[in-house]
Amino acid sequence: MKAEQHGDGSITIRCVLSSTAEDVRAALAGINDLLIKHGRPPGLGDMWELALAEVLNNVVEHAYRDRSDGEIRVDLKFADSCLRARIVDFGAPMPGGVPPCGKMADLDVPTEDLPEGGFGWFLIRSLANRLTYHQCDGANHLTLEIPLQCEDNSA
Repeated sequence: MKAEQHGDGSITIRCVLSSTAEDVRAALAGINDLLIKHGRPPGLGDMWELALAEVLNNVVEHAYRDRSDGEIRVDLKFADSCLRARIVDFGAPMPGGVPPCGKMADLDVPTEDLPEGGFGWFLIRSLANRLTYHQCDGANHLTLEIPLQCEDNSA
């Protein structure tokens, strides 16, 4: 994992991880550590991390179908007001060539009837200002922009 701080205050982080849930967790922890090391406030908000975790876990589960030998490339640029993320994988393409719309889960049901999944893309689309996807030469390219909401911890 590599990080670079730029003159404009933005931070670029690049990493390559294997297609496992453990590598996703380790990558997210490493990204947070690098952000703190490079002077970004710990109160950066966590919506970016939630969206990125959903995307990466979808790659593991659906593109690679839980195979652990897949490669996921992550390029992040944290600027003042947004995160620009590019995720590249070499797994199965998105069905129909587009990311799913997702749907809001019905939470007004008994606990045992709550859905186990299926609304991750609704969450990702709700958190991202912009989302694009294309498949080229066997690689899936997903880009998204997520607003950063710095929390004021001075009070």
